[in-house]
Amino acid sequence: MTRDIPVQTSIARGLRWSRENLFNSRGNSILTIAALLVAAVLGFVVLRFVLFDANWGLVAINRKLFFVGSYPADEAYRIWIVVFFGAALAALTYGVWVGHLRPYLLTVGIVAVIILTFGLGLEFQIQEFEFTDTIESGGQTTVVTGIDRQLIQSGGWAPGWLYALSFGLAVPFGGPWLLLAGVFAVMAGGAFVGRELARWRHSPILRQAFGAAWVLLIPLVVVLQIGISTLHWESVLLDFVVFAVGGFFSFVIGLFLALGRFSPFRAIRIASVGYIETVRAAPLLVWLLFATFLQDELGPIGVAFSSIDLVFRVMFVFAFFGGAYIAEVVRGGLQSIPSGQFEAADAVGLNSTQKYAFIILPQAIKAVIPAIIGRFIALWKDTALLAAISLVNTLEKAKKVLAGQSDIAEGAFFEVYLIVALIYWVVSYLLSRLGSAAESRLGESPRQTR
Repeated sequence: MTRDIPVQTSIARGLRWSRENLFNSRGNSILTIAALLVAAVLGFVVLRFVLFDANWGLVAINRKLFFVGSYPADEAYRIWIVVFFGAALAALTYGVWVGHLRPYLLTVGIVAVIILTFGLGLEFQIQEFEFTDTIESGGQTTVVTGIDRQLIQSGGWAPGWLYALSFGLAVPFGGPWLLLAGVFAVMAGGAFVGRELARWRHSPILRQAFGAAWVLLIPLVVVLQIGISTLHWESVLLDFVVFAVGGFFSFVIGLFLALGRFSPFRAIRIASVGYIETVRAAPLLVWLLFATFLQDELGPIGVAFSSIDLVFRVMFVFAFFGGAYIAEVVRGGLQSIPSGQFEAADAVGLNSTQKYAFIILPQAIKAVIPAIIGRFIALWKDTALLAAISLVNTLEKAKKVLAGQSDIAEGAFFEVYLIVALIYWVVSYLLSRLGSAAESRLGESPRQTR
């Protein structure tokens, strides 16, 4: 006689876990309740601000400035090509190696509905009004006239109590709205296609194809900007391009430096160590200032280097600065490899290049993926320093928007800087999730995932 074992739902498992871990004693129960109360109060304050009290108008009318700055409107298709390619690649990757379509599609659908519908029909514009004011001082009367600007909004179907949210999300129906709808459609459809490709997820050809596609995304961003002056590279676009190019080459430089520290040639070892210690001895801001202002001090080399566009000099600094730190991370991974792996590679007749390319480096990199992702996140946040050398990155653009439109800002300083912080946080969070997914997938064997 067989006995049926009841299947617990996710809610039942969650309640059981809570009883065993959060309410398993009187002290834990009190701490849990107190933490929930604090979280509820903070959540209420944040939601009330975001939905009701915030003035998102300044953000809404300057959305283009925050993301692409003064990029020519007739050349915007270059950016949309990258956005569609990146969205498709991300969706395919998720479908192949994660495959949980229900929560993914639910999240994409909710975000799409909120962004594409809440601001429909809402119109906003800056109107100018003439004013006259009389000032009396010391028996004299002075008449002052001027122009006052005010942000006016009208229309929209969203309820009035959601004014702040709908105003912040307002996207005029037309080209931008249709393009955003297309991006969400690609994100949904790509996940389905990726799910169908999941049966070949362990194929070396598929892995190499996806790896090559992600690597090619970086030169695609740069190539599409050919013909566009770097003076128009601003805001999030500038931060992303500098991070992508600098991060890619910092990883390559870091690999060579780490291998150089294990070289049997003493000169290569000394050069690698000297490079790493010299670069790490000064903060990134100092190197950026060197790249900006050093010219004649370095003779012909300095003059030649200063003749390069400042944006490309900054990419070079990000690459060689990040490479020094990546090298130390990879060196830690190389030291964690058992000596038996080196001996086994030598026993089967592999030369040094084959040994490191196929045996040692893959294991070393897999062991230090969290640390590498941490360095990339730090490098992404370091793009905020570009404002210190007069490049108009996201932070500098926020300052310019507030300075140039202070009369209609109406105290929206916190809202503007909150958007800047949110941009940096979103990219950092996505990098963190990417690292976690890569770590978990690389740790699985084909037999475990079947």
